[in-house]
Amino acid sequence: MNKANLVAAILEKLREEFDHFRAVSKRTRSAGNDSESKSEGKYDTRSTEENYLADGLAKQAAASAQAAAAYEGFELNAFEAGTPLDLGALIQLRFPGETAWFFLGPAGGGIEISDGKKTVTVITPESPLGKKLIGLKVGARTSAPESQILAVE
Repeated sequence: MNKANLVAAILEKLREEFDHFRAVSKRTRSAGNDSESKSEGKYDTRSTEENYLADGLAKQAAASAQAAAAYEGFELNAFEAGTPLDLGALIQLRFPGETAWFFLGPAGGGIEISDGKKTVTVITPESPLGKKLIGLKVGARTSAPESQILAVE
């Protein structure tokens, strides 16, 4: 998978998340302030709950925007077998019984991108796996999860 295309797909997915969370937040805020949500007694908290939910969705939208900003102008370095892993590495790991591809990105951990041939999961240096991989080279092994670095691009 071409890393430039991978980063473009990650950026697109983050922008879609931003648009989604922002739209849902606006609808939720509107519902929370609607006359139908008006409190019918001291134990009726529908309006308050809708507004708390809208706040949470707005925070998720902001996090998606921040993650997208981290990819704007992100420089992709070439990695070889002897190069220590760092941001921008596309890594193939072998786990017991399977292999998987990961992209060590600055943000957007958990996003999965597929090109039909392989699926790549974004991890960040703050993630448990990302922390273990930073600085390692092809052939190195990790424990918990038990894995071996097969390839890097």
